[in-house]
Amino acid sequence: MRIGLVCPYAWDRVGGVQSHIRSLAAALRRRGHEVQVFAPTTLGREGLAEPGVTIVGGAVGIPINGSVASLSFGPTAAARVHRALEDFGPQVLHVHEPLIPSLSFLALMSTDIPAVGTFHASAEGSVGYLAFKPVLELAAKRLAVRTTVSEAARELVARYFPGDYVLTPNGVDHARYASAAPADLGPGPTILFLSRIERRKGLEVLIRAVAQLGAGRVSLVVAGSGPEESYCRRLARRVGVPVRWLGRIPDADVPGVYRAADIYCAPALGGESFGIVLLEAMAAGAPVVCSDLPGFRSVAGGAACMVPPGDPAALAGALRAALADDERRKEMSRMGSRLAEIFDWR
Repeated sequence: MRIGLVCPYAWDRVGGVQSHIRSLAAALRRRGHEVQVFAPTTLGREGLAEPGVTIVGGAVGIPINGSVASLSFGPTAAARVHRALEDFGPQVLHVHEPLIPSLSFLALMSTDIPAVGTFHASAEGSVGYLAFKPVLELAAKRLAVRTTVSEAARELVARYFPGDYVLTPNGVDHARYASAAPADLGPGPTILFLSRIERRKGLEVLIRAVAQLGAGRVSLVVAGSGPEESYCRRLARRVGVPVRWLGRIPDADVPGVYRAADIYCAPALGGESFGIVLLEAMAAGAPVVCSDLPGFRSVAGGAACMVPPGDPAALAGALRAALADDERRKEMSRMGSRLAEIFDWR
């Protein structure tokens, strides 16, 4: 079957939706389907294509849900995605975040191909959904199937657009992470932060927590980039926390980085509907310490150590306890790996 997957966000940016689509495309191809991804990219990088991906125009940053999403919209983007879909001729269209003003919405409105819509976002509410509800209801009615990645995501979209939503969690290629060779993250016990560096991801909280562990007790490794990076670098210097800044790492290197970590920490402050990074880390065998958020709890509850979001002292206590107990970390690793297997694409 020919399947078109449409990503609303810039393909060259790090994000849970991009990670989900990349992993889903690989899983579908392993089952013998012909899959093409359609996505925008950051303005000026339109020529950076890869096999199985059609880049459809440039994207600009728009503030959404405490983050900055790189979206592509307008008549030119609509015409480009329409032509690209006609050239590929999918039998099924799978649009992600179909009701935000970007490529997924434009693709859905430009074709009558049977469409699946997957909703990823979680938040207390949506001003956009409320303001544009009449138009968005027409788009929602074009979806043959509606899915959400978590109960938290379903609660948000169903509040504005009631209907039947199938729960389809994010998947993970367990073997890819479990069998990776550990990267070299340097000496000493390592705490890994691998995410986009923006306020809601909580790196500031983690830096303040590590400062409470004492100088030289642990190595903090940060993989990723984002608008809060300069501030976090200054904060780390000010509070005396040495950090190894890896920048954005290639997707092929991600499993090995997880595998090398003594602890993976996700100190997010909110806005997390699922937490695919937790699945990836657990599949790689990394013990997980994370914020106690509904989206995280639904994925890692029972395997991860969870702490109140935004509380450096509580986070420091959890990290200190895990670092001091080798057997506890081994048990967290085993439990996490078993839990991640449940979410394997098979």
